[in-house]
Amino acid sequence: MMPGIVKLLALVLFFGGIFFAVYGLVRKLKSNEMMGKPPADFDIPEESRFVLLFKPFYSLFLPIIERIPLDGYRQRMKKYAVTAGLENDITGNDIIGFQLTTMLIFGILGFMLFDNGVYIAMAAAFGLAYPYLWLSDKKKQRQEKIKLSMPDVVDMLSLSVEAGLAFNVAVQKVCEVYRRDKDPFVVELFLMDQNIKLGRSRDEALKMMAERVEVTELDSFVSILIQANKMGSSIADVLKSQADRMRSERFMNAEKIGAQASQKLLVPMMIFIFPIIFIVILGPYIIQLVMK
Repeated sequence: MMPGIVKLLALVLFFGGIFFAVYGLVRKLKSNEMMGKPPADFDIPEESRFVLLFKPFYSLFLPIIERIPLDGYRQRMKKYAVTAGLENDITGNDIIGFQLTTMLIFGILGFMLFDNGVYIAMAAAFGLAYPYLWLSDKKKQRQEKIKLSMPDVVDMLSLSVEAGLAFNVAVQKVCEVYRRDKDPFVVELFLMDQNIKLGRSRDEALKMMAERVEVTELDSFVSILIQANKMGSSIADVLKSQADRMRSERFMNAEKIGAQASQKLLVPMMIFIFPIIFIVILGPYIIQLVMK
C-alpha cells in the first residue's frame, strides 16, 4: 500500500512540474509579445531557453549550490557556456542546478518505472550527467560552425579593408551584413568590436575572442593579426592570405573526412553486407550438398 502511494505522489509531482514549466514558458512568451519589442540583432540563442525553462525549479537550490565547494567545476561549466555562446543568461551555478533538476526528474521516472534500486540509481546518474554532455555537445557544435564560417567571413573582411575601410569599420560592416544569419563567428566579431568600443585595445579584444572560442584556427588567426599590427604590415594582405589558407585547410579537412568515411564503412560492410552476399552466392550449392 505504501509504495503505491509514494509512486502516485511522485507521478503527481512529475506531471505537475511539467505543467508548471510549460505554463511559465507560455506566460513568458505572451509577455514578450505584449511588450512588442523587436528581437535584437544578436539575440539569446534557443539553446539557453532550454535550460532557463527549468530555472523555477533549480532556483530553489541556488542558495545551496553557491555554498558547495565546487569552484573548479563551476568555472569549467561557465567556460563551456561562454564557448557555447550561452553566457548571457547561463552561469556555472545554473548548469549545476540544471543537473540537480534533471537528476531528480530521471530519478523519479526510474522510481516509477523500476523496482530495482540499481536501475533507479542509473537513471539518476544519467540525469546528472545529461546537462554536462548537452553543454559539451553545444560547445563542440559552435566551434565547428566557427571553423566552417571563418574563411568566408575573413574573405569579406579582406574585401572591406581592401576597399578602403579601417579594420574596425570593416568588422562593423561585416556584422551588419551577416547579422540576420546569426553566424557564431560574426557574433564573436561583434563582441570584439564592443570590447574595443568599451576602451580595450584591438590586441586585447582579439585575445579575449580567441580565449572565448578555444579554436586552434582562430588562435592562429588572432596571433597573426596581432603580429601584423605590431610590425605595421598591411592588414588587407594578411586577411587575404589568411582567408586563402583557411579555405585550403577546410578543403583538406573535407578530403580527410571523406577518406575516413570510406574506411569506417568497411567494418559495417564486412559484418552486414558481405555475409548476405556469401549466403546468396553459396546458399544454393550448400542446399544441393545437403539434399544429396
